[in-house]
Amino acid sequence: MDNWFMVVLTLVIAILSYLIWKVYYQIEWLTGAMESHSEIMLRIEAKRGINGLPLKLIAWDPTIEPPPVKREHGQEIDFDTIYVYLPLSQRKNKPSWGKRIKELFQF
Repeated sequence: MDNWFMVVLTLVIAILSYLIWKVYYQIEWLTGAMESHSEIMLRIEAKRGINGLPLKLIAWDPTIEPPPVKREHGQEIDFDTIYVYLPLSQRKNKPSWGKRIKELFQF
């Protein structure tokens, strides 16, 4: 009787794990879609510019160098240059699978 209970419990856990994985996959897709929309809108607004002068957009890979600007609460922001993060697929130093899995289980 105990063996059947363990088998059923294992199957239930496996099914729940699969469902949770699918939900997180959908959340990741939605987040990526929202980021790409935000980036497109940022590019449109940068092209429009401020007072007729277009803003400078710089593609920046955070895995190669530290942020070029220090962002802190209460400090003035320079609007002449906007740093746009590169998508993971275009980065030179992509995180390994081990690092991605490790980040997945960090809280």
